[in-house]
Amino acid sequence: MMKFIDNISTIRKMALLMSSLIFGLLFYISFYFVNSTTIKVDSHLETIHLTISAILFTFILILSWIIVQNIKSLIENLNQVVENKTKELRETNATLEKRIRIEVEENRKKDKLMYQHAKLATMGEMIGNIAHQWRQPLNSMSLIIQSFGIKSMQGPLDQKFIDKQVEDGLRISKDMSETIDGFRNFFRPNKSREYFNIENSLYTTISFLEDNDINITILSEKDFKMFGFANEFSQIIINILNNAIDNFKQKKIYIEKNILIKIESYQENSIKLIITDNGGGIPEDYIDKIFEPYFTTKHKSLGTGIGLYMSRQIIEKQMHGHIEVQNITMNFDHASYKCAQFTIILPLKSKTFQNRLLTA
Repeated sequence: MMKFIDNISTIRKMALLMSSLIFGLLFYISFYFVNSTTIKVDSHLETIHLTISAILFTFILILSWIIVQNIKSLIENLNQVVENKTKELRETNATLEKRIRIEVEENRKKDKLMYQHAKLATMGEMIGNIAHQWRQPLNSMSLIIQSFGIKSMQGPLDQKFIDKQVEDGLRISKDMSETIDGFRNFFRPNKSREYFNIENSLYTTISFLEDNDINITILSEKDFKMFGFANEFSQIIINILNNAIDNFKQKKIYIEKNILIKIESYQENSIKLIITDNGGGIPEDYIDKIFEPYFTTKHKSLGTGIGLYMSRQIIEKQMHGHIEVQNITMNFDHASYKCAQFTIILPLKSKTFQNRLLTA
């Protein structure tokens, strides 16, 4: 590059010298012809004048040739510089593309690992919920079995009693089996998108949760159906509801626990899902970080901090939607509460949500 700059400086100096020589030659020739028309010039002196003019002209030609050669050299150097820079740029682009591919692949692996981690964490909570939901049916089954022993001590068992107890036992076992099937279907990965009823999916998801004496209300503007993965939708709702339930426990709120879920139309062919709980809201210092990976306001033994992060990833990357959270003041049963409110916007069909926002 320095050689290229030196060549430009040399050509500039030569050009200035050649301009001076041309100006001098023109001035000399003009002066000679003016004097020759007014004064008779000696032949010897005329020869000298012509010789000087020829020398100057020859020197200008030589200088012009040198400048042309320097310009050619300059162009060659410039082409070489451009070629080298182009080669460097191609190598940089190739390296950059490779680095980007590696980074994207690493991020995919990380997201996949975090998703599995979130799934396992949810599975652990679900197993606890299964145990809770089975506790009462198992107790009922135990009472039915005990009733046979007690009844037999009082005398022979009659057929009506046996039929009644068997019927109750079969009903309880069926309910327990349906509970297991529900949880199994929840953890079974969807292989293809399908239409599912949003309100029904919400009720099914809520049935998986442990009964915490929380009043959960669902208000739907109309019967909405979404085209997508029902299990992923349930995963999102469970993460948000579990976050609200844990918040009630952490703040030791034992009464007047309310969660309101509203489903509304949003723009063209989309829905707005608004989930509000009256658990006192989210601390302002944390609300901007709540969707970050491994961020949690709970004790490390109670939360991993990836549930809401994975919910956001699923909503934005897989469902082409949007999620945000804010603290609001809202009335429940004629009393005012500080509430945390999650707003989720989802397309009802597999249509890129971001493109629609740009044209809205």
